[in-house]
Amino acid sequence: MLRIFIHDQVPVTSFVLEGKLVGPWVKELEKSWESALASYPSRMMLVDLADVSFIDSDGRALLARMREKGARLLSTGVLINAIVAEIDTEHQIRQSHEVNT
Repeated sequence: MLRIFIHDQVPVTSFVLEGKLVGPWVKELEKSWESALASYPSRMMLVDLADVSFIDSDGRALLARMREKGARLLSTGVLINAIVAEIDTEHQIRQSHEVNT
């Protein structure tokens, strides 16, 4: 189970997640994020993963897409920190390749 709390406060839309980002909950987060992006395309998006205990491969892929679109990922805990660090590293590598080409 995953709880998704959305806080729309200028200048940031925050998604506070609690639980496991797995299975059907990935689609729910994706819908919420896409809706927020459509409503506020220039607003900063923040994903708070402090209370997330597990992320499956689909959840990780969604977080990577969110990061590519400019979302900031906040995390605590060894497992989630490692996933976020990996996503950030991949994002930085892609950005440096775009600059160099």
